[in-house]
Amino acid sequence: MATSKRERQRANREAKLAAQHKVERKQAVLSRSKRIAIWVVIGVVLFVVANLVFGGSGDDSAAAGFIAAIG
Repeated sequence: MATSKRERQRANREAKLAAQHKVERKQAVLSRSKRIAIWVVIGVVLFVVANLVFGGSGDDSAAAGFIAAIG
């Protein structure tokens, strides 16, 4: 039969191991969240840049006036 000292040591080891697993899980979630946030930011930046490059100004009368002045 185990002595009370050994039982305390085993309980402390198990508690320490459980706390370590909890910290590791928290770090994994934080790391995953950072990765997702970075990809979302990259996607938004690419969307904005694509909209600026390929998007129209929406002011067709200015373009028509420019073409009429040339030709």
